[in-house]
Amino acid sequence: RSSDLYSALMADPDAYSHYFAPLGLQLVHHEKGFFYFAPEDAENVPDTMPRIAVFSFILVDHAANQGRPIEEFIFGQNFLVSALPHFTLDRYTALLRQVDVHDVKGLETVLRHMERIGWVKWLGPDEFRFLRPFHRVFSKCIELSETANTPPPVQNAPANNTP
Repeated sequence: RSSDLYSALMADPDAYSHYFAPLGLQLVHHEKGFFYFAPEDAENVPDTMPRIAVFSFILVDHAANQGRPIEEFIFGQNFLVSALPHFTLDRYTALLRQVDVHDVKGLETVLRHMERIGWVKWLGPDEFRFLRPFHRVFSKCIELSETANTPPPVQNAPANNTP
């Protein structure tokens, strides 16, 4: 059972980290209470990651535009694929086309990949929810959003020493 495995991992995460290290795997404990393996080569991004990033950005942007708390919006409800906002605005559609997602079937392909890596769980043929490990992407989206919205530091003007 996965809860038994999780309990064992939580009981001694260092032992598991040491176990996986000789295999070249770095076990990371995320602050939200889940574990993942750090990628070997952060520069080598899988083809699916840009699609997942755009998919995620659209959900975050949609929640923000509605004035909803983003984390609660993402993790506090189930979603219907048929009701996703991804094709409701031209700018969302344009973003999706840039990563070769052209229709709802493309969104479902992205979601199936997210399921394989443990970021979403299907609850029915059209319904899914996000799982805690999705925080890896979610946290990065929020971090990038905050960085983009932070004004550059104000530099003090040189003092005018003229009498």
